[in-house]
Formats: sequence, C-alpha cells, structure tokens
Amino acid sequence: MTVIPTSSDPTEGHTAKVFDVALSELRLHVVTMGGLAIDQVSAAVRALLDGDASLAQMVLSRESRLNDFERSVDRDAFRLIALHQPVASDLRMAKAVSRITVELERVGDEAKKIAKFAGRLAQGEPTGPVRAVARYLRHMADLTAGMLREAVRALDETDAELARGVASRDSELDAEFSAALRQLLTLAMQDQRFFSATIDTVFALKGLERIGDHAKNIAEQVLFVTSGEDVRHQKEVT
Repeated sequence: MTVIPTSSDPTEGHTAKVFDVALSELRLHVVTMGGLAIDQVSAAVRALLDGDASLAQMVLSRESRLNDFERSVDRDAFRLIALHQPVASDLRMAKAVSRITVELERVGDEAKKIAKFAGRLAQGEPTGPVRAVARYLRHMADLTAGMLREAVRALDETDAELARGVASRDSELDAEFSAALRQLLTLAMQDQRFFSATIDTVFALKGLERIGDHAKNIAEQVLFVTSGEDVRHQKEVT
C-alpha cells in the first residue's frame, strides 16, 4: 500500500492561509493608498488652475493620511516577512508593496507642493504664468494620473503587460514639460514682474514630471514581482 506523505506540522496549511490573507490585505491597502495619491494630484492641479484655496487646503489636510499609509504598510510588510519568512513571488510581493508606498508618499509630497503654490496664487501671487501653461498643466496632470492609475492597477492585478505600458507614456509627459518650459521662458523674457511666479510654475510642472517617474517606479516593482527581475537601475548600465 502506498503511503501519501503528509506534513508533520498540522498548522502548516493554516499558517499559509493566514499569510495569503495578510498579503492580500496589504496589497489592498496599497491600492487604496494609490487611489488617494491620484486624487491628491488631480485636486492639487485643479486648485492651481481654478485658484481654489479651499481645495488646496483640502489637499494639504489629507497629506498626512498618505504618511500614515506608508508607515502602516511598511510596518506590516516587515512583520509579515519576519513571521512567515516567505519565498519567491510572495517575498517579492511583500518587498514590493513596501517600496511602492514610498513612491506613493513622494507623489503626495509633490501634490502638497502644488497645493501650497495654489494657495499662494489664491492670496494674490500673479497668475499669468499658470494661465500661460494651463493647457500643459492640465494635460500633464491627466497623463500622470493615468500612469499612476495603470501602475496601481497593474499591482492589483499582478499584470506585467499593464506595468510595461506605463513607461511608454513617459515620453509624452516629457514632451509636454519641455513645451511648457519654452512657453514660460518666453513669458519671463517679456515681463520681469512674473519672475517669481514663473519659477513656482516651473516647480509645479517639474513636480508633475516627477510624479510620472514615481508611476514608472511603481510599474517596475510590479515587474519585479512578476519576473523577479530588478529593472530599477538598468538604464544606468551601459
């Protein structure tokens, strides 16, 4: 008679189930954090374009929630790894969600800077530079929100193809940034009164470009989960 080997530890199956549930909850928290980060970016740019001080203040008041998410997920991911010592894709996922929260927290930082600028505009800082590149600001905000949304969805669905598609949109974002800079340079040369507000507008545009970079970094973490390949520094190798 053939004897089918069984685990000597009767709690092994239970432990694995507990780990799977905990990891799923951790990923859900990151997806929720991603939704908040996307809302922060969109609201900050709307506040900037509309001169809406109350909307800018709402962005600032919610920024601490992203910080709380980052601390909570990082703590829980560390505890999960320490207690269960996962291997292969489970370990990669646990590490990736912790890294992704850092990227999302930095997205929140950029949104906060834009919201602070929006508040200054509402208090009387010249709006000429923002009006001059309003189309670019709006388009860049749409692009970055879309990139973030796809990157977070790629994590939620563990979809490598969706993650690869995020980077393909970066060139359009860079082109919009360069065009907006040329427009601002022309404005600054025509009217020196706008110098300070022009610098602030450049920082807002640069913040949106950085948010696109954070979306790419999130997508790279999804590729790390699905393939085990760390692509973060590949461009640096020649």
